[in-house]
Amino acid sequence: MKKNMLTIILTVILVFISAFCISGTVISQERGKSKVEEKYYRQAEQAYVKEVRSFLNEQGYKNSGVTMTYILAEDGSREYTVTIHHKKINALDESGKYRLMEACRQIVFPVEDCSFFHEFLEADL
Repeated sequence: MKKNMLTIILTVILVFISAFCISGTVISQERGKSKVEEKYYRQAEQAYVKEVRSFLNEQGYKNSGVTMTYILAEDGSREYTVTIHHKKINALDESGKYRLMEACRQIVFPVEDCSFFHEFLEADL
């Protein structure tokens, strides 16, 4: 009877150890996937900001300030805000700002399922 009880206890312990090891492996793989995914997003974001700056430079807005921030939702989706600043942009009338904003919105972000909001930073200089 003691031998059967010892076998059952050892079996239960081995099952718990196996479950613990398997869950550790899954968590580790998810963590690795997350790091790779984050690196991909960072590279895509940097390329996007560079493209927006290049476009603005071509339009005569050299050294424009372009920042890109995001909010990460629980479902993994991202909502980006692209803020653009340049002294000459502040001097544009509303229709000029609208046309420039629409042109900036045409620059494609390489990752699907992300929402974007573009804005001009209005500053009194």
